[in-house]
Amino acid sequence: MKMTKPAKIDPLYSIFEEHLYNFQDSDEDRKTFVGNVIKDYLKFLNKNKVTVPPSLLASVVEELATQVRSMLVKKIYGYPTISEFQKQTPKKARRSPRSRLSVSR
Repeated sequence: MKMTKPAKIDPLYSIFEEHLYNFQDSDEDRKTFVGNVIKDYLKFLNKNKVTVPPSLLASVVEELATQVRSMLVKKIYGYPTISEFQKQTPKKARRSPRSRLSVSR
């Protein structure tokens, strides 16, 4: 009998989902949304004692922005705005993504 390990949740995706499902400001543009996700992700890394060297920070932020924009496009595909996506998403699907997040060392 094989024992399977529980799937690890990607922290960036979990933080992205939290921002998406808790989105409130309809005046916020995509650039601001992406920036807020990245800011929280960098805080998460710092809290978990993961250091990004200052010389690489700009490159890391640029790569994270690309990933978050890609996640946003894939997640809300077919909806003109994040607000429209939220209206169509069942409340059950809006569980707290970060609560599923665990960091193993």
